[in-house]
Amino acid sequence: MNVRFDWNEWYFILTSAIALASFIPIRAYFPRVVVILIWICNAGLVASTDYFLIATPFRLYYFGDNPSYELSGSLFHLFMYPCASLLFLYGYDRWRLRGWRLAGYIAAWTGVAVAFEWLSVVNGALTYTGWKLRYSVPVYPAAASGLILLYRFIASRLATLQKMRQTAR
Repeated sequence: MNVRFDWNEWYFILTSAIALASFIPIRAYFPRVVVILIWICNAGLVASTDYFLIATPFRLYYFGDNPSYELSGSLFHLFMYPCASLLFLYGYDRWRLRGWRLAGYIAAWTGVAVAFEWLSVVNGALTYTGWKLRYSVPVYPAAASGLILLYRFIASRLATLQKMRQTAR
């Protein structure tokens, strides 16, 4: 592993710290099991997808200074993406978004995500070797929709478990 500690590592650290600090005030909104499941699923899915697109034969982009794996890039997988996902779900659930309001919310988050991705490229945290920023535009709404479906599934299972517990008493 060829690692140099420079600006892009600081970028990973700072943005991950900001994401974590943004998540802390809303962490109690969700049951702990929801946070854990969303965190694990999100980190696993994003890391797997990134690895798939980074690895041979695609090599569409890489994190950090060089095409080999950099540990600092894992900060995004472990903190940035799960925290951003939980912030997204907080707004979705808190405001009970449906229909056009939900579509607008997803579009707004897509804009934020694309802007953040662009900022990551500008700061050297992400280097395209075949990927283009415009490819991300349809990916973020699809990911947001999948995240909502996962959240609804987890929430419905929790509600079922709570009803079963109440019935058993």
